Amino acid sequence: MNEREWIESIPKFECSDGRQLKFTDEFIKDKLKKALLNEDIICLARGEGRRKILNDIVFHPEILFDWGEKSVHAFLNNKNEYLRRFCDPEIIDKDVMIDYITKYAEELKQYYRRYIYLRGNEQDVNFFLDKLIKQIRREDDRTELLCVKEWLIYALHTMGEKEFKKITPCISCSYGTNRFNTAQRFGRGYKNNYFVLMDCWVDKTEEGRAYKRTEYVNTVLGRYGLKWFRNTHNEIMLKYGIFPQKLVGYYLVDRNSTYKYVINRHYVDEWERNSKFEIGDPIYFEQIIDFKNVGPYNTIYEYDGRSFSIAARRR
Repeated sequence: MNEREWIESIPKFECSDGRQLKFTDEFIKDKLKKALLNEDIICLARGEGRRKILNDIVFHPEILFDWGEKSVHAFLNNKNEYLRRFCDPEIIDKDVMIDYITKYAEELKQYYRRYIYLRGNEQDVNFFLDKLIKQIRREDDRTELLCVKEWLIYALHTMGEKEFKKITPCISCSYGTNRFNTAQRFGRGYKNNYFVLMDCWVDKTEEGRAYKRTEYVNTVLGRYGLKWFRNTHNEIMLKYGIFPQKLVGYYLVDRNSTYKYVINRHYVDEWERNSKFEIGDPIYFEQIIDFKNVGPYNTIYEYDGRSFSIAARRR
């Protein structure tokens, strides 16, 4: 099914806080379909089937709809001050970046050989790190340095290095008319009786800040002789997670492909106040969270429309 057919076939809507909905199914479907025509946003989908996260989503909806779906960066154990500094989105430290490149030099060469598609040109592998370090020293553009730093964190995470095994700054979503079909492949990949398909969006003007398309990342990294994966899944990488303000709801799908759509309670609040509110309009709500005592995350990030910063850390 394409994304419009997914909407048309929704058999049941529920509010995430359990309240009875005051509007018809057709009203909600119309809002979801209008979002597809909104030229200012990109509609996204993400499949989630990991048991621990899945159970939090279904049985503790306040975590998803007040906190959002975070990247594993948010689980970062902050005891290692040097590692924490390297991962901090506000800090671009060339010396720290170069230290990690040097520390994992041989492992990065193997990663480069495997994923950079050199077609067996071993000479390029040998010069790869020297060239990268020189370009980092010369570069003054913070946006480009941040992109390279995130590539480095992602590479070390993908390689399975112990320090980075549970750290990666991005969360992947799919866009396009087949976004839910793509997300479904990832959600079904776990041995559970059900999975969810999150329905969210990003503002098109925030590319390079709040999100990165694969094409954008490859353009920046190409200047450093680096490369991301080919964009086979219409992938968009969201920085640090899906923020709850841009999470409309999710499809809950069982193994028999029976599903319902659970709506973010904050969107229900907006529609009860103003029936003309549309997906993609700014939405504000109080995130009342006892961060120090509740929830799975060690670090919470905030975004002000220009850059990311750390809102709170669990000590």
